[in-house]
Amino acid sequence: MCPGALLSPSGTLIEGDLLSLDGSTPDTSSQASPDASSELNGDADTDREDGDDDDGGKKWEVNAPPKPRKMSEKKRADNANFDLWLEENQQSLSKGTGKLVLDEERSANWLMREFENKKIITSPRDYQLELFERAKTQNTIAVLDTGSGKTLIAALLLRWTIQNELENRSQGLPKRVAFFLVDKVALVFQQHAVLTCNLDYSVAKFCGQMIDRSSSKEFWETTFEDNMAVVCTSEILYQCLHHSYIRMDQINLLIFDECHHTKKNHPYARIIKDFYVENEDKEKRPRILGMTASPVDAQIDPRIAAAELEGLLHSQIATVSDPSIIQHTISRPKKEIILEYNRKPREWRTALHRSIKALVGQHDHFTRAFVFTSQATAELGPWCADRYWHLFFKHEDIAKLETQAERSLLRQGAFSQLMGLDRNRVREAHELVKNHEFEQPSLDSRLLSSKVIELWKALHDQFSSQDLMRRCIVFVKQRNTANMLVDLLKQPELRIPGLEPGILIGGGRNDSSWDNSKTSYRDQVLTIIKFKKGELNCIFATSVAEEGLDIPDCNVIIRFDLYDTLIQYIQSRGRARQERSTYIHMIERGNHEQIQKVQQLKQSEESLRKFCEAMPDTRKLTGNNFKMDYFLRKEKGQRQYTIPETGAKLNYKQSLVCLANFVSSLPHPPETNLTPEYTVNTIEGGFQCEVILPAVSPIRGAIGKVHGSKAVAKCSAAFEMCLKLVQGKYLDSYLRPTFTKQLPAMRNARLAISSKKKEEYGMRLKPEVWSALGEPTELYVMALTLANPEALGRPSLPLLLLTRQRIPQVASFPIYFGNSRSSVVNCALAGEPIQVNQSRLESLTSFTLSIFRDVFSKEYEATASELPYFLAPTCKGHSFDFLDFASDKLVDWDTVKYVQENEIVAYNFDEPDEFFENKYVWDPWDGARKFYIRGRRHDMKPTDPVPEGIVAPGHRAWKTTCQTQDILNYSNSLWSKSRAKFRNREDQAVVQAELLSIQRNLLDDSVEDEDLDPKPCFLVLEPLKISPLPVELVAMVYNFPAIIHRVDSNLVALDACNMLGLKIRPDLALEAFTKDSDNTDEHDVELINFQRGMGNNYERLEFLGDSFLKMATTIAIYTLIPDKDEFEYHVERMVLICNRNLFNNALEVKLEEYIRSMAFNRRTWYPEGLTLKRGKRKDIRKKHVLADKSIADVCEAIIGAAYLTAQENGNFDMAIQAVTRMVNDKNHRMKTWSDYYAAYKKPAWQTMPTNSVQEDMAEKFHKRMGYRFQYSRLLRSAFQHPTYPTSWEKLPSYQRLEFLGDALLDMACIDHLFHRFPGADPQWLTEHKMAMVSNQFLGCLAVYIGFHRSLQHNSPAVQSEIASYVTEIEESLATAKAAAVAEGKSEADFARNFWVDCSRPPKCLPDTVEAYVGAVFVDSSYNYATVQDFFDKHIKFWFEDMRLYDTFANKHPVTFLRHEMQHRFQCQEWRLLTREITVDEAGEEGGIGVMGEKQVVCAVRVHGQTLAHAVSQSARYAKIGAAKKALRELEGVEVGEFRKRVGCDCAVRVEEKLEGKNGDKGEGEGGGMEVEVEVHGSAI
Repeated sequence: MCPGALLSPSGTLIEGDLLSLDGSTPDTSSQASPDASSELNGDADTDREDGDDDDGGKKWEVNAPPKPRKMSEKKRADNANFDLWLEENQQSLSKGTGKLVLDEERSANWLMREFENKKIITSPRDYQLELFERAKTQNTIAVLDTGSGKTLIAALLLRWTIQNELENRSQGLPKRVAFFLVDKVALVFQQHAVLTCNLDYSVAKFCGQMIDRSSSKEFWETTFEDNMAVVCTSEILYQCLHHSYIRMDQINLLIFDECHHTKKNHPYARIIKDFYVENEDKEKRPRILGMTASPVDAQIDPRIAAAELEGLLHSQIATVSDPSIIQHTISRPKKEIILEYNRKPREWRTALHRSIKALVGQHDHFTRAFVFTSQATAELGPWCADRYWHLFFKHEDIAKLETQAERSLLRQGAFSQLMGLDRNRVREAHELVKNHEFEQPSLDSRLLSSKVIELWKALHDQFSSQDLMRRCIVFVKQRNTANMLVDLLKQPELRIPGLEPGILIGGGRNDSSWDNSKTSYRDQVLTIIKFKKGELNCIFATSVAEEGLDIPDCNVIIRFDLYDTLIQYIQSRGRARQERSTYIHMIERGNHEQIQKVQQLKQSEESLRKFCEAMPDTRKLTGNNFKMDYFLRKEKGQRQYTIPETGAKLNYKQSLVCLANFVSSLPHPPETNLTPEYTVNTIEGGFQCEVILPAVSPIRGAIGKVHGSKAVAKCSAAFEMCLKLVQGKYLDSYLRPTFTKQLPAMRNARLAISSKKKEEYGMRLKPEVWSALGEPTELYVMALTLANPEALGRPSLPLLLLTRQRIPQVASFPIYFGNSRSSVVNCALAGEPIQVNQSRLESLTSFTLSIFRDVFSKEYEATASELPYFLAPTCKGHSFDFLDFASDKLVDWDTVKYVQENEIVAYNFDEPDEFFENKYVWDPWDGARKFYIRGRRHDMKPTDPVPEGIVAPGHRAWKTTCQTQDILNYSNSLWSKSRAKFRNREDQAVVQAELLSIQRNLLDDSVEDEDLDPKPCFLVLEPLKISPLPVELVAMVYNFPAIIHRVDSNLVALDACNMLGLKIRPDLALEAFTKDSDNTDEHDVELINFQRGMGNNYERLEFLGDSFLKMATTIAIYTLIPDKDEFEYHVERMVLICNRNLFNNALEVKLEEYIRSMAFNRRTWYPEGLTLKRGKRKDIRKKHVLADKSIADVCEAIIGAAYLTAQENGNFDMAIQAVTRMVNDKNHRMKTWSDYYAAYKKPAWQTMPTNSVQEDMAEKFHKRMGYRFQYSRLLRSAFQHPTYPTSWEKLPSYQRLEFLGDALLDMACIDHLFHRFPGADPQWLTEHKMAMVSNQFLGCLAVYIGFHRSLQHNSPAVQSEIASYVTEIEESLATAKAAAVAEGKSEADFARNFWVDCSRPPKCLPDTVEAYVGAVFVDSSYNYATVQDFFDKHIKFWFEDMRLYDTFANKHPVTFLRHEMQHRFQCQEWRLLTREITVDEAGEEGGIGVMGEKQVVCAVRVHGQTLAHAVSQSARYAKIGAAKKALRELEGVEVGEFRKRVGCDCAVRVEEKLEGKNGDKGEGEGGGMEVEVEVHGSAI
């Protein structure tokens, strides 16, 4: 990329900003956000307007009054600059987008989106259903244009026939089988693939030589026994009938593909003549369906040809009465062009040809090559003729050629002595070609024919637009011609930019081309797949591409070799189905025969059209082109509805217009026209119509009343649908659509809450248990012990915490002592309380206050009734079992009494040496100086200087007024005035001691080692005080601040759980309420205001709780609201689980006060409410600052903690109670898991009697999946596509079950990842969960376990998409298995991630997996074990090695852009900004702009400049488009160049900031009184 392309100039709009987004419902949210983080935080909550909740819903509170949102000057300036940029480019941005859709953005991405997502699922067209209904009752020949869905009609009829066959077999009738006959081997594989993808019945296929090796009565009996249908070439069925392997009365359906071949001695005709007609019992004859684009296959009168075809097939032709009926289904070429080329010369031979002929012309093996090159010299040009020989000898092994030449001589009866001579001639020919000097190809008439030159020019014109959607087929007659033209276009001199040529040819003979190889069906399929993907965009094809094969729609068709028959013309023209396509006839200039052929075929086509028009009305397909007024006048019993408020009237006729207007108002991808789909069924008493609306509609379907005509039945369905829309308030009182106006109420912004918006809330520092004061008569014991006391580095004993109430069991936790030493603290509860009297209370009070005074320099004035807890010593060790011992004997009462009676340990300066060992000493003047004394030093005196290496004291006198820095001055911390009054004894003993560290955040594992190590020193004891506390006890007491801080935090969290009625495991309760930084939910970034030593934060639990919340509310909504569709389900669920609801419910119970957002602070852990007489005091405001989203996240974390706690009991009950408490809504009042199913009322459709088809399906699934359905109709519903009319089987589509199964599978996957990777952060878990629940994987899984064959649908688009996707997946799987074998593994060890690089599946495939899981769950009476069983059997093994999916989520453009900016460029000043704009002008043809339509523009802003931007109908896709463009701009850009061009100094500033932090030094505690106020800011 050139450096200048990095940033677009200011005020200039690069073309290519509009994204065309096909195949998915656009996200209608266009709420602008001024921060990149808010754009990337992944919130996906939506909501309705508060005022919409008319049925007793509660009002949500918001923080009032809201404070002005703080924004940095940089962000404010960037938003202002962005608004200025929008204003400058408004005209370009808001113009119609016709020209923009042809821009660079479309070129880069259009193909992939088109191939994966464009085809919108639609119902079968009315003419297709009409033809299907006709074929059920009589033999029919469907004459429909290529691409009009004939195969769908055949599949519908085949499925209907098989279902009837199952019914007949259940009644004991003889078995019969259906045959799908094709004319070409390739079509056997294609049609079989289509049928197996769409029918869950066994279908066999046969072609080629299979009949010879399998021709036995037993084989065919087994085949017919095991299969419901057979796809084969017509010759195979003829042979079976001939040998009587099967009789005509054993066949229930005969489908003739391309039935125009039924003539003369073709197997189609012979099957009818020899076997069908002979069966005189017409009731035992099979039904016949013929399919063709034209009944004419020769140059004869169409009327005669049609009559003959009808007579032979004993069928009646049915075709559309008006071509406009299928115009929306297929598109004919917009223009047909005659391209003339100069008359070609007579056949002649080049010099190279003559030389080779002289050497090997007598060999039969070379005959076809000589024939072709003779023709090619005039047809293609001499360069192509000579080039053929180059390829011929280049690709053939010379030894193989010699062998074939010898065989040729033997066949000719030549003598063996000539063979050696001929072998030499083959070698000479090879050398001749090898040494031949080939001229470089060019558009020179000396080298290439006029025909080839004109073809090259035509292709150059067609591909000059750089449109990646361009698709072209060039039809030729010979395989060699196709090969040579492709080879020519691959030459560097004649290569056309943007054109990727390929070959699609039939099987042929081994010697029919220069490479002497046959083309397999697999080769053909791979070529078609590449053609679909765009790897090839111009294929040179023989007649194999004219009919049958499922080739993508093209916009250019070139007949290099002219057609011979009308059917060839019609079929090849039918490939040009894209809009504005072109069909080119190449005709030799002055060739009257060719001109006459074109004119004659045009006349024949016109005759055919007139013939179809002249057919009786009973044989025409009318679709829905009714004369509506006529039928409405004729029909009685029509209804009408009047809106009471306005008088607006809805009647049958107007309902069609009203419904069409509503559908057109729904949000939809560009270049897609949404229409209601009508299905008219013939039932007893007349016709009944069902209307199905697009997936984005809030109401999907309605069924009309029964009427005597199709036209009125259709109106009735539209009328019923309009009534539903009026009832749902989707049509206003004037019958105008309101749905688009209601969409903002469901947008993310209404239910989402900001991670930036913060408020100050009260914060609980102490648990409720400490507020229970008064003189107790009994005390409960909690022993604070160390699991690894040796880590402390000195002897210690447990410390007893005595409380008035029994403290809940709190979680164990680690503390850290430096030098990689740590120990877990256990809080052991004794069994029985201690009985205490007044004397003991006074002793305990004195002992507790002594600890605070001596160890923590806090002298409190308090009575026993004022202390929240008491501290006591014990003689028991850390490993002692405190639970099973008498509590009264746990306390070391002697030590308590001794401390009470001795405030300090007095001494007279003449004590023995033992007195100076293992004592604790504290400085009454400097709270930072605490010592352990080790023993007396007789070799030192007080006036000796302090030895080197001793840490200097921190008191001021040492630094300023001390004249000598001796041991005496070292020991005295008094200030100068007080020091002057103090008299030191110079004869007192010097003791060796250790200075203790004041660093007490032992919860922080990152503390530096030197902070905690005792420092050696030498003291005199006169200025100090010797504490009566035992040193073993003091060693443990030093840990008490960190311990009591964690205990307090845990108890506060448990208080919150008790308030919510949840008995959550203590460690999980604390984790759920812990937020340790302002940006806890952000990963791969520097944490802001990180609070060290808080333990696990709520992230993982929030991740888990979010999934359970989704599952629980989904089950509740599915259970309680059976009448709504999937769209309304999503809305209802979002109202429950949205952050706004959680946030408001949390505020109602003041949950925010319980959140732990402050790390250990050495001034806040002390007990509250005591009078401080001496010591440093700090008034703490009990406030913290939290973002709205943080509070909502804690709610989900509580659910996650409840889930894990309940899981230990083998149920989900506590998690369900947590959900009920958090969502606080009428749609989730459940307390136990059984409450869900208790509230479920089985719908009538589930319990209705089943038919044999449904029972057969259930039995197959039992064998395949291992689960036996109690309700077969439930399984059937799980595979019923929305396009499948509910009226056919009285079953709803799978959408509600898919909604349920989606949440169930999501929970199973997340639970698996959570427990398998206990150390993984939520971002990693989310990214890898995306792989497990992605449509891409579930689509692959659907194919792998065969679900695609069971899908019931009525959509040609779905049928085609499934077939293509299945082919690609199966090919990828085969490749993965082959690769495993090549590596020495078994096939079963194939790489599980082979699906990652495959195309996205049709959405219906992953939907069926989720719907099946939902169906199993409901059928099993809401037994979650069935979901887990499905996961374990069918999903888990794909993800044994999660490393395979490390980059799966990073493929998302926004995620990848964030990674690039943060890690590669280390840039922090960037963001995605969005704004909503209005399109002022209507778009040009093909554009997506609509006047007055809202669009969203997104820009990637880097240091105040626009790096890239895109415009789309939703913020989501605008962000994706902008991110993609930004990534292309950044591709190949060096870090230094990037920083220079955008002025980025972020990395430098971060380094300076870190250096500044490292330079800061804290201060130690000093003596005296100090008052400070601290406000702790926490958590975005």
